Amino acid sequence: MRLVNYSFLSHIRFVQVYRQTYLRHTKMESVELSQILKKHQEWLDGRTGVRANLAMQDLSGLRLPGARLSKATLTGTNLSACVLTAADFRDADLFGANLQKSDLENADFSGADMRGVLLRGSNLSGARLVNVDLRDGALMYAGDDVGTVVNHVDYSGIELDQVMLNGANLAGARLANSIITQSNLTGAILRHCDLSGANLSQSNLSQVDLTGANLTGANLWGVDLRGANLAGVQLAEANLENANLTGVSLEGVDLEAANLKGAVIQRTPESLPESIQAILKEHRKWVESDGEAGACANLANADLRYADLSGMNLSAVNCTNAVLIGANLSKCQFVLANLSGANLSRSNLNSAVLSGANLSQANLTDANLRSVNFGPANIRDPDKSSTKRTWPTNLASATLKGADLAGATLCKANLEHADLTGANLDKTDLTDARLDSAKLDGTIADCSDVRRPGCRPLSNNEVAV
Repeated sequence: MRLVNYSFLSHIRFVQVYRQTYLRHTKMESVELSQILKKHQEWLDGRTGVRANLAMQDLSGLRLPGARLSKATLTGTNLSACVLTAADFRDADLFGANLQKSDLENADFSGADMRGVLLRGSNLSGARLVNVDLRDGALMYAGDDVGTVVNHVDYSGIELDQVMLNGANLAGARLANSIITQSNLTGAILRHCDLSGANLSQSNLSQVDLTGANLTGANLWGVDLRGANLAGVQLAEANLENANLTGVSLEGVDLEAANLKGAVIQRTPESLPESIQAILKEHRKWVESDGEAGACANLANADLRYADLSGMNLSAVNCTNAVLIGANLSKCQFVLANLSGANLSRSNLNSAVLSGANLSQANLTDANLRSVNFGPANIRDPDKSSTKRTWPTNLASATLKGADLAGATLCKANLEHADLTGANLDKTDLTDARLDSAKLDGTIADCSDVRRPGCRPLSNNEVAV
């Protein structure tokens, strides 16, 4: 009897014998198995021996700790409820194998073909699955009372702790509500995976391809996602607290109601759309040439959420209704810039200069505004001589709930109807600021009178008009 494997499709394997009959699972005697494993070890060691072929064999319930099954043929093999701790399955053919309820702690599956493998209820703590293929698969074989049975894989609810899955191919896998904690998935392929409700906390997902994956409600606390591809990913209601998303593009990513507290999210200027990069390049020329070259940037309605623009001179830029959620704008210059209606919630503007800027109706909820200069801009003539006139910053009807304004300068700023509920005003200079109808409930201040006399000197806030 000769065994033939037909792989007409990458996800379906037909296990047949001649005369169109199907090979059923066969219970192997322990003596025969011992001889096969012995010859396989000899083959692995380069002696005579024979490579183990245990396809479609029933080995369920056996104790085989430390078994050397590297490069063995285990297509459709029943290894359920086995003890296979520290077993060596490197480069083995496990297509459609049944490993359910087996103890696979510290086993090494590196490079193995694990398409269609059943793993529900198995213990994979400390296992190595580096560069394995865990895509969906269907093994067609004869059932007891029916013709062909198609065995589809569903990894939903699987529990994996401290597992090595570097470079693993899990494209399209069903992993809803699974637990894959403190595991290494560097460079893994998780395209179109269903990871909804999954717990991936403290795992390394750097350079992972998650294109089109569903991570709705997933726990990604402390996950390393640096350089990951999140194109089209659903992250609604996901927990991304303390996650590292440095260099990740969030364009088109569904983050509705996601928890991003403490998350490190930075879009480098080089990762921004080319059209945005071109606008910023022309604006830099405009600033450096005093308007002789380039063009003043128009970024109205632009999506710049989590962009790292720290230290840039964006004076006079038009960012009306721009989305700058979580952006790093520390030490930026926005002198006389138009940011009306912009969403700057959770942004970092530490030590930035916004003298004379228009921030009316802007959203600065929970923003870091420590040491920001919101004082008036000094107006100069085109020949750079002083006009002795100033232009105050406009924060009318702006939302500054929970914003940290410690040490900020708001001299002569217009804060009429602004909402400063719960804002930190410790050592904030509000001298001559207009606070008519402003909400100051629950604000934190170092003294009862925040209108201390005397503005601090302004710097880097003069522009020519």
